Amino acid sequence: MEFDEAADKAPPGWRHFAFEDVARLPAAVREHELARVPPGEPEERIVRGLFWTLVYHLDAGRWDELARNEPIAAAVLDALPGHVDAALDVGAGSGRLTQHLVARATRVVAVEPSDPLRALLSRRCPTVEVVSAWAEKLPFDAGSFQLTAACGALGPDPVVLQELFRVTAKGGRVALISPEHPEWFESQGWERLTAPVSPLPEHPAWLDEFFGPLDPPHELVTATV
Repeated sequence: MEFDEAADKAPPGWRHFAFEDVARLPAAVREHELARVPPGEPEERIVRGLFWTLVYHLDAGRWDELARNEPIAAAVLDALPGHVDAALDVGAGSGRLTQHLVARATRVVAVEPSDPLRALLSRRCPTVEVVSAWAEKLPFDAGSFQLTAACGALGPDPVVLQELFRVTAKGGRVALISPEHPEWFESQGWERLTAPVSPLPEHPAWLDEFFGPLDPPHELVTATV
């Protein structure tokens, strides 16, 4: 998500953080994220624009609770390839999608730059190879995976999309669940599925107060390499 869009759409929980929290981010993460911030932005807007980064790296338990209460729509999961040798989950978080890929692939690799989220993911999916990396520079050879997927983490960034296609084998699939701007992908020839939203489980009220109304992933865009 572009910085301006992220700042404009920051959920109410951005007030949980202060500008000083940006300095608490791991150095590599802080450098990566501040590179997205236009010059001259006020401190409050920087906090708003980096809200999700601050949650992922400084309050991963909140993100994990959100992910567990926003299940991926069953029809979206059913539309993913059923049996592949190797699958990659990019921006895997604490494993919301990864846990479903385990049943669909002989080998599953998950990429996640957040140390706390990788720790949660490793405990939850012990058979998965968990790697610290950014979507813009995936540390894999070309054509390594028959399925390259992500859930709610990516948008129409040309550098990222180039990497997703690079690491996907010819004839393999790139599948993005609830990406930013799914209409853009559809306009570029990707197949799009909009599934019925899964019923929300009973969940604590603070989730809505912090993150805004819950919105379980129910969009899928796919492309064949």
